[in-house]
Amino acid sequence: MQRTPALFFAATRCRRFGATARILTSADAIVSIKNATFYRQHPESTISQSRVTGNDSSPTAIPNPPLFPNLTLELAAFSTPNQHWAILSPSSSIRTAFLQVLRGQYICLPPTARSYPYLSSDEITQKNPKLRFPERAIEYVGFDVERSSFGGAYLSARYESRVEETDFTLRQYLSGIVSMNPGEELVKEMTPEEELMKKVVRDLELERFLEKPVSMLSNGQSRRARIGKSLLRGPEVVCLDAPFIGLDPFVSRHISQVLHRLAEANAPRIVLSLRPQDAIPEWITHVVYAGEDGAVDALGPKKEVFEYLRTQYEEIERSVSSQTEDIDPKLVELREVGKHLSERGDFETTDVENSPSSGPPVLSRDGYGKVDSSSPEIGGPLVQMEGVRIAYGSNSVLGDWKQDVNGTQGDGLWWDVHRGQRWGIFGANGSGKTTLLSLVTSDHPQTYSAPVKLFQRSRLPSPGVPGITIFDIQSRMGHSSPEVHALFPKYLSIRRALESAWSDTPITKPKLTPDASKRVDVCLRWFEAELNPLHQDGTSAQDVGWATKTNFGEVSFSSQRILLFLRSTIRHPDIVILDEAFSGMDDLVRDKCLLFLSHGERMRLHYTEAGPKPVESEVQSRGEVVVEGLQDRQGLLCVSHSRQEIPGCVREWICLPEQGMGKPRFGRWEGPVELSAARWGEIWGEDSR
Repeated sequence: MQRTPALFFAATRCRRFGATARILTSADAIVSIKNATFYRQHPESTISQSRVTGNDSSPTAIPNPPLFPNLTLELAAFSTPNQHWAILSPSSSIRTAFLQVLRGQYICLPPTARSYPYLSSDEITQKNPKLRFPERAIEYVGFDVERSSFGGAYLSARYESRVEETDFTLRQYLSGIVSMNPGEELVKEMTPEEELMKKVVRDLELERFLEKPVSMLSNGQSRRARIGKSLLRGPEVVCLDAPFIGLDPFVSRHISQVLHRLAEANAPRIVLSLRPQDAIPEWITHVVYAGEDGAVDALGPKKEVFEYLRTQYEEIERSVSSQTEDIDPKLVELREVGKHLSERGDFETTDVENSPSSGPPVLSRDGYGKVDSSSPEIGGPLVQMEGVRIAYGSNSVLGDWKQDVNGTQGDGLWWDVHRGQRWGIFGANGSGKTTLLSLVTSDHPQTYSAPVKLFQRSRLPSPGVPGITIFDIQSRMGHSSPEVHALFPKYLSIRRALESAWSDTPITKPKLTPDASKRVDVCLRWFEAELNPLHQDGTSAQDVGWATKTNFGEVSFSSQRILLFLRSTIRHPDIVILDEAFSGMDDLVRDKCLLFLSHGERMRLHYTEAGPKPVESEVQSRGEVVVEGLQDRQGLLCVSHSRQEIPGCVREWICLPEQGMGKPRFGRWEGPVELSAARWGEIWGEDSR
């Protein structure tokens, strides 16, 4: 067996490494791409911003950069040994675009450069003629705004113990039969084989949820349900877009093992999209690395692509020198990717011990020292839980334990959040984190009966003390989560999305003051590069009129996440709740948001030879700060399964147990978790970085 020699091109070209597997015949390629370039719109089209927004004045052409220029790739139907591919990129939009390209989306030039030989074979025709179509044979499963797939019109729906007859169960969702009166033919056609159904739900540990309404599934459970539904359709390939986002380390490993078994049996073949900070499964054999510019830098066997990235990382570390200007964004990107892979042990670096960034960073990316000596003033209670237990009938989902309370044993959850405290909320998928937050936001109907006080008042009135209303609660909280994202109106403009922080609901008229409008303007200018589709690098417009010309649903997933993050913090509410708020953001954008959370306009990230460094901003030096960071009077609650997404200001933490597995654990960090893997290990264990 011969190996094709690695092909090395100029620095700006893709490194295409020889395959170590033998593709049986060229006709066995499910996807064959030969020297193709892709576009979202045809490069000769003249689509303008005025056509999209309906504004006829000053039309501006919408950017339409090439995607994956001169790409050559074959996804084998059969090979010896098996090939298992993953797309690795710091950009969520690039990862998604690559998976969509595989299934026939986007314009391909030349048109004949993309083909599907195996799908045209007699074998596929005999197996299932519908699989001759790429969009049917190659399933795409994205995990961005996933809860919209499960219906529901309000957040508390998933917590109701009494459900409507129209709420479909997980079994119905998996089969696709969710209409009220399906015909017999439809039921017969869509009902999967019983043995296949049993195998899928067993592998994904969904058996006990089959008769449960899907609106009541946790985020991790709904993730597994979506994977299961794609498998039951019997595709040849399943493209999973960031499948490990929002999953705890142990569930991630279990899901990875399930996917490995499926991929080894070609039933179906699996293609993953991964972030640099994700643990890359050992069974992945081939990797495509694409940068934020939409170009593929390297592709081929994982070992050789990692060797390329290692070489790039070492060269950058050796070449950078002291400078006053920021490092080129492409170098920053490759450097960050190299650090992620090096820290995780995907490759070992040499000759960089004396590089400027080889030592431990002095500050976290949001400006906190490894041992933080600052001591914010701790004020009165914002949330008080004194023996909370949430159950649906005999099924307890939170608080089924005895907890130490001032030297005695108390039933249920006892937990207080005070002004000035920054809490991290952790636990395995299904441990009750989202239920806990639903009590804080009062979305859970049992908030009325549970021993919970919000802002020192209960939901129900008591003699001489009126109950706190839902509108009062919402006006004092900022909330960003997958549930909020799924239900947020997509037709609102970018500006209107931010202004909705001052309204009772996203669709009602905001109660704006001059200060509120000024805050919105500042956020739009600060994040123009990430939010404005027409933004050109190196330019910044004082006029923020562009924010009224583009709708929330028209920008990238990462940009939508930024808007919801800003919406939750912009008016400095008493409590900021960030539930997986940074998942899906591009890496450098996430770092910018984390710094903005704690310091507002006061600081910006300066990418130097020693790595990302928070420095004083020009606005701070001029004394013109409008939007500040978290205040001592505010509380912060953060939920995340990723160490990189936890704000550096988080000090207190609670880890909820799995159901029936003991009581919660509490702890306190002396500094940001980013700068100490041991702190992260206190929660998940030493092998969970």
